[in-house]
Amino acid sequence: MLKRLLYSICGTIVLLTGCQSGNSHRKGTTSDQTFIIYAMADNNLWSYLSRNVEAAKRYVATGLPENARILIYWDGQREYFGEKLTMLTELVCEDGQAVEYILKKYDDQNSADPAVMRQVLSDAQSFAPAESYGISLLAHGTGWFPPELVDLRQPVSGNTHMEHDLRRPEEALTRAYGPDGIEYMSVEDLAQGLKQIDFDYVIFDLCFMSSIEALYALRDVAPYIMASPTEVMGAGIPYDRMLPIILNTGLSVRDRLAKAAEDIVAYYDIQIYQSAAFTVIDTKWLPKVADAVKAIFEGDTTAPDLEAIQELEILQEHAFFDLTSYLRNITEDSSDAARMAFADFEATLAETVIYQKHTPQIYSALGTGGGAYFDATDMCGVSSYIPRDWLPVTRAAYYATEWGQYTQPQQ
Repeated sequence: MLKRLLYSICGTIVLLTGCQSGNSHRKGTTSDQTFIIYAMADNNLWSYLSRNVEAAKRYVATGLPENARILIYWDGQREYFGEKLTMLTELVCEDGQAVEYILKKYDDQNSADPAVMRQVLSDAQSFAPAESYGISLLAHGTGWFPPELVDLRQPVSGNTHMEHDLRRPEEALTRAYGPDGIEYMSVEDLAQGLKQIDFDYVIFDLCFMSSIEALYALRDVAPYIMASPTEVMGAGIPYDRMLPIILNTGLSVRDRLAKAAEDIVAYYDIQIYQSAAFTVIDTKWLPKVADAVKAIFEGDTTAPDLEAIQELEILQEHAFFDLTSYLRNITEDSSDAARMAFADFEATLAETVIYQKHTPQIYSALGTGGGAYFDATDMCGVSSYIPRDWLPVTRAAYYATEWGQYTQPQQ
């Protein structure tokens, strides 16, 4: 095994390994593709996210393709006793070494602010212009849920309280976007932040982002999205395995993402915690999915049987259910029109979901009762919230989403 040494010199962070020379630091040079990692690491996941960066370095150490560049925006600790770093770096293979160049240092800033994200992405464009861009976002993620429903700083009084316990204990082994310190980013703000660059694809190395409400809000950020409908294990995506796939221009973008999703789940299928679920979405179909779901709710549907619908976490009051399982449940004993509308939905979703794969069981660390597995027997790769009258705060927040307003406007 090669011995590795990190040190700082002349504005660079250098990882000494055995790599082949070939890819060098090319400030402002236009490449075929630039891949950006946006790591919001000022939280309890920083050590896991640091390992993700190290995995990316291991890949670069084998020789980065000439047509590709990898940039990392990091906000948080990188070492246990190290200071907080807020910086934009580039990974290159230079003179037999994998090198992390510091392109820009930032003052302490709120990386959950869409204006900050836009500035960082603008800087990334300036340093590494490309014909094609992709991004992976790393941190905690909560699907469509707005910050006020997951932020434990909010007072529990009046009508402002959590009805779904989306907390993760400090020792939790899964990653749920945010926080930067104590600041979260709403999915609507995230959509605004990401629009700085015309991305070809967005990868969410976060929990619960293959939520139909979140995907619909993000439908204009990129042609393709890869995300998980469930929790993602703390170790996240194995970047040393994914990057060779995602940067392989011999495949189409959709085929790269599908192959990456397949490989990630296969990787976790042999780990100690055998738990992973990833979905690849063709976003141009999301408005048509919304039309199909709206048609279902305009028909004669029955009340959902919550016990019969596939849940996607272990909360006592489930926050995430499988979308197809939910809609099948409310239409199968209903009118012919409702069943026909559901069939139209299934056909549309089949065009939308390019690929989805999951392990037979999924691990969930949510809530205060400790982590546990649940059986993943009825999963389409996309989640949905189910509003309930006895959960009025979250119900109102759901109907305030763009998805809720469009598909069930009478609410």
